[in-house]
Amino acid sequence: MIKQDIATILIESIEKYCEIDTNEFLNSFNESANIAVKINPFKKLDNLQNYLPLAEKVQWCDEAYYLSNRPNFYKDPLFYAGAYYVMDPASMFIDFILKYVNVSENRKILDIAAAPGGKSIIIDSLISDNSILWANDVNSNRAKVLEYNLVKWGRANYIVSNSKIDDFNDLKNQFDLVLLDAPCTGSGFFRKYQEWQDNFSLDYINQCVKRQKDILKKVFDIIPMDGYLIYSTCSFTSEENEDIAKWIIDNGFEEIKLQIPAEWGIVVSEYGYRFFPHLSKSEGFYYAVFKKNNFKSEFKQINHLNKKNLTPIKLTPINKPANVNYINLTEDLKLKKWGQNINLITKKIDEWFDKDFIYFNGKILTIGINYMEEKKQIPSPQFALSIYKSSDIPSITLSLSEAQSYLQKSSLHIEAKEGIYLVKFQNLALGWIKVINDGRINNYYPAEWRIIKEIDN
Repeated sequence: MIKQDIATILIESIEKYCEIDTNEFLNSFNESANIAVKINPFKKLDNLQNYLPLAEKVQWCDEAYYLSNRPNFYKDPLFYAGAYYVMDPASMFIDFILKYVNVSENRKILDIAAAPGGKSIIIDSLISDNSILWANDVNSNRAKVLEYNLVKWGRANYIVSNSKIDDFNDLKNQFDLVLLDAPCTGSGFFRKYQEWQDNFSLDYINQCVKRQKDILKKVFDIIPMDGYLIYSTCSFTSEENEDIAKWIIDNGFEEIKLQIPAEWGIVVSEYGYRFFPHLSKSEGFYYAVFKKNNFKSEFKQINHLNKKNLTPIKLTPINKPANVNYINLTEDLKLKKWGQNINLITKKIDEWFDKDFIYFNGKILTIGINYMEEKKQIPSPQFALSIYKSSDIPSITLSLSEAQSYLQKSSLHIEAKEGIYLVKFQNLALGWIKVINDGRINNYYPAEWRIIKEIDN
């Protein structure tokens, strides 16, 4: 249900640029939200439909499906194994955009307000190992969730940071594409989160617009000439959408026009593209795509770093670590020391940091996959979820109830010889255990990842 005063504000704002059936639009707030999943292309299961109620495909994203109902995802070990990611269908449109502008090969992409990570996962599903994804969020708790979700996806071609936008000022011209899913009023999700309407007002719209422009002013210099900017919000208001798009164009960017099939139900606005719940089987969303071509910014950028007093990000070579035979090392992967960890990273990241001397004053959470802590003998939980594991690792396949107990860190009895094992469910890894004796185990699943809710089977 949408409040009448809010409905009036939204319709007046939308109709500045778009014509819609207002009755159908308002009635959509009384309907249930659609739910969809993106399938992990690197962890495919032939029998996933036995665990998820997969329905029709999401038209604008490969390997993505609507669900006929919402399961209890917290009970599903495949969710923790990274077999799929749950997200709104409109958020998956980034897949279509990236293919349209052809940025999958040999590119550096920054998702600058990325948490919880859905769009980063779409990007990471598409780009090759000779491209780099840098995913960032300013909120520390959300940045940890972002890191966890990328860890579950299993690749080593990304960096995750928990930093302010200002911290990227010194990475001028470094990114071929920047995605800003901007902080906004969230009005596009009002039917899903009714309580969000309580904060909505004209003043709040103006606050969000100011914040969006402040962020964009700092983003413009990061993008090189002929680089791309994707701007998106989950808002219906034109102040946060088309008006911002016009302002971006006025600052030296050209809008990229996409060719979108009419049957998808996506509204082509005067500037950008809109998703409406009554037309596209999604929540409310907005996208606009730009190319930097005549940039003459009036906004003075400040370099915060005194490079004389700093050293660049450094990944150092290592001696052969314990259990290195657990890794399917290829010429595109490197093992490097970063802090107290031995990380598995792509050759492209290693070459970028080695060649360009990247100075970054923000907080980096991870570079690639943590293989193991330097002084430990057991590989990390992050590596257990990666796609780079050798098939020769001793492993144990768990039943559904055993896998749930493992993920809860509850009591579990395993009949096996003493030693370190990778535990799996449906042939997808969950983590590590150590069998001690008489079937007793040490469970190395991280406490911060465990299932907290009780499971009633």
